[in-house]
Amino acid sequence: MRNVVLVSASPKINGQSVSREFLEIAGSQINTDVFSKTFIDVRKSILTHNLSEDFETLSKADVIIISFPLYYFCLPGILTRFLVDYYNYYTVSENVKNHIKVYAIVNCGFPEPEINLEAVRVIKSFCQHINAAFRFGVLIGGGPMMFAAKDAPFMKKAVQKLNNAFSSITADIKVENSAKTGHVYIGVNFPFSRRLYFFMGNRGWISTARKNGLQKKDLYKKPYRLNE
Repeated sequence: MRNVVLVSASPKINGQSVSREFLEIAGSQINTDVFSKTFIDVRKSILTHNLSEDFETLSKADVIIISFPLYYFCLPGILTRFLVDYYNYYTVSENVKNHIKVYAIVNCGFPEPEINLEAVRVIKSFCQHINAAFRFGVLIGGGPMMFAAKDAPFMKKAVQKLNNAFSSITADIKVENSAKTGHVYIGVNFPFSRRLYFFMGNRGWISTARKNGLQKKDLYKKPYRLNE
């Protein structure tokens, strides 16, 4: 039985993350009669000092699917650390599988999925360093809306394209020497103005701040700015 490892790399502290939800949907399409599935949560792995065990799991994988949110147009810091530490593990381990298949699912709050491309390139570069075959990325714009507004009429095409993308991963996994395919771009066709889209997004940040005992002005503080 071939091993599929699903890696969730959201830095979110509490609750179910969007990246995890995307990963679970992708994982639900994988036939457990043919593949074994193992989930790794990067944040928990680091905080619980479980890296060695999780790296051993990765070293035995035939397929790795990594799902994460875009942070500053690239990878979240915890994922960068995780991948660097795994590379160090890879260089000294004698029992690591090579030529495995790797896929990336990247989501961002912007409506344009192309913004995720640089992050996907980083994952591709990582694959080259561990002698893995990066297959393709699923680049998702307006990630949170895929769940918050999934039943809205204007989201129908995006949701269908998302499901098709995960089906493409499943189909690609099954074929030993499948042909190279391009990235899948999934954007939000918001029916109103771009300005309204970002206005609604900013309202979400303000609401989250209030839930955590903060005010709107606290979002603009720069606690780490050096004194000139």
